Amino acid sequence: MIKDILVPTDFSKCSVSAVKVAAQLAKRLDATIHFLHVIETPVVAYDAGMVNFESLPQAMFMKEMADENMKSLLKEPFLKGLSVESNIEYDAIYTRINQYVENHHINLIVMGSHGAKGFNEIVLGSNAERVVRYADCPVLTIKQDYPKFDVKNIVVASDFNDEANEMFKGFKQFTSLFNAKLHLLRVNTPINFETTPESKAKMQKFADRNKLTNCTFSIYNDQTEEDGVLNFADEIDADLLLMGTHGRRGLAHLIKGSIAEDLLNHSKRAVLSIKIKQ
Repeated sequence: MIKDILVPTDFSKCSVSAVKVAAQLAKRLDATIHFLHVIETPVVAYDAGMVNFESLPQAMFMKEMADENMKSLLKEPFLKGLSVESNIEYDAIYTRINQYVENHHINLIVMGSHGAKGFNEIVLGSNAERVVRYADCPVLTIKQDYPKFDVKNIVVASDFNDEANEMFKGFKQFTSLFNAKLHLLRVNTPINFETTPESKAKMQKFADRNKLTNCTFSIYNDQTEEDGVLNFADEIDADLLLMGTHGRRGLAHLIKGSIAEDLLNHSKRAVLSIKIKQ
């Protein structure tokens, strides 16, 4: 059950778009929204000898600004009548977010993302990408403003092997909120080819096991899985992309990467992702 929704915010236009979507979902689910702003200025306060005095004035200024921005956010009319909690903390953003998820039993993260491109994408990635890689609950990434978050067409991109069923369990309540058509998608690439009968048999098994009725089966050929998902989503004008990620870290992530994380950076559409447990 989705009863607690975390919205990390930096008070930017992009993050406010995520707040609006979270508010709409919270009303449907009768859920509590948790706002979390993380100040990344390092402040060590264990004893006087360890305090970084040079950073304290900056940290205090950023805390005062964050307090004012949070007060303004909580006054937004679209939050009226909702159960809301707000928190301002210090740490690396993705580290604190994942600690908060565990400590407060968060069921869904909704966050805005500008994406990351070029050198920044290779070296740093976006904060949203890191959250997706580490978070144990579903993450809904918002790239644009949605006055009404109305989902009619959802792309479920997968190879539809057995682990896909575990992945989909984390999405069931979310997808049931909308009377949406699910488009089951298998992308064929030159180095990852599967015959149409094989793919359709896996899709049918997946649909039967998850009792899906309003769905379609599609096999799409493209140069990469990411290109295939994006191009197919454009063709059907999808509202949401649903993906699983293995949450690879370190060298494994650099070598293999993650299609879900690439889509966070490059898709203009909302992406709902969940880490597949190994």
